Amino acid sequence: MPKVYFASDLHLGAPYIADHHAHERRIVRWLDSIKADASALYILGDIFDYWFEYKTVVPRGFVRFQAKIAELVEAGVQVHFFTGNHDAWMFDYLQSELGVVVHEGPMRLSLNGRNFFIGHGDDIGFDRFYHVMLWCFHNRFLQACYRWLHPDLAGLIASTWSRKSRASHDADDQRRAGKPLDLDREWQVLFARKQVENGDTTDFFIFGHRHEVIDTVLSSRGQRLLVIGDWIRNFTYAVFDGNNVEIQRYNND
Repeated sequence: MPKVYFASDLHLGAPYIADHHAHERRIVRWLDSIKADASALYILGDIFDYWFEYKTVVPRGFVRFQAKIAELVEAGVQVHFFTGNHDAWMFDYLQSELGVVVHEGPMRLSLNGRNFFIGHGDDIGFDRFYHVMLWCFHNRFLQACYRWLHPDLAGLIASTWSRKSRASHDADDQRRAGKPLDLDREWQVLFARKQVENGDTTDFFIFGHRHEVIDTVLSSRGQRLLVIGDWIRNFTYAVFDGNNVEIQRYNND
């Protein structure tokens, strides 16, 4: 049967990526490689490192990526974009221009009799401050206020925030270098475990956001949590073949 693909954290346009065009072309080559057998593609957030739609202005760049997404849609592939913490401000441009479906939160779906719970994965944690920040991102009044900023200034603010965020994560990675992830401290793992303990019949929980690759079994029934990495360091994605989900790495440079 046709396959269903999942990817996350492309971070197109990120200020810490040395060659933006090479990064974008790599993603486009991957999209080309799945076009023949994909029935659907779910990109689970942080597609763009920054995205904010004004009424007549959108961020520059990403034209190869957007053209390839439009090509997939016109070929009959269902393409779903999930907003992440970096690109929460998708309104109607991508739907009307590319034909994608935009989701602002996690969703449940059934594919070939298997149950999925999918999303970016940043809004299921237990950090109250982070939830307050997400509320601010999605507040319509605050979005309207932000829109009054000149796009160049808004982009500079976002770029500065992105650099600091990436530096913080890199510092964490250096401190953890050589040590395996402690799954008992991973909030996405804890969330999925709690759901299963409460009787959730989801077969596959699939998230992004963490920029890590995690594939762990949650129950004797074979229920699994998959955190599918990113396209900055891992170049990983997940594919559902009608029965099972597997995380794969794209190696075609």
